[in-house]
Amino acid sequence: MACGDPVLRAVRAVCFAVVCVGVTAGGHAFAGGGAIGPGVAGAAMLGTLGVAYLVGGRELGARAVVGVTAGVQGLLHLLFSWAAPGVERVSEHLHLNVGMGMVHLVVGLLTGWWLYRGESALWLMLRIWGASIPVPRWLPAGAPVKVVTPLWTVTAFDEPAAGRTCDVAGGIARRGPPALGCTTSVIPS
Repeated sequence: MACGDPVLRAVRAVCFAVVCVGVTAGGHAFAGGGAIGPGVAGAAMLGTLGVAYLVGGRELGARAVVGVTAGVQGLLHLLFSWAAPGVERVSEHLHLNVGMGMVHLVVGLLTGWWLYRGESALWLMLRIWGASIPVPRWLPAGAPVKVVTPLWTVTAFDEPAAGRTCDVAGGIARRGPPALGCTTSVIPS
């Protein structure tokens, strides 16, 4: 599956949007900004989904994922503050003091790093599986499906050739005969 595949981009964008909007809305409500209305949450989800789909055309590095995550969470904070009920709450919530700025920065960095690790794990799995993922059943019937061939094969264990010996340094044979075609010699120390 290529980096720019629409299904892969959409799945990655949905994960990014759910995490960013969920963390920012939860932090907003926890900090006393009130619950986010469904209309504002939906608009935030669609906007974040669009941004994530646009930047998700290729595998992203740590700086890109962390930077986009922190930036989107900052914009979501401003959106949630603007949409909060009550003029007094909006004016005091929009004022970023040092403590709130540090919290946003730390949460943005941690969330971005977590998303980057997930992104790198996804690309690693795709490389291991031959750059293909199983297609979900809900996709249209005409969607192409790539059959994955294994990267290695399992071979049977070969018995040792006749006359071959296995020397074990310091080994002591205490019970049972040696393995077929393999004689054990004990080397004195």
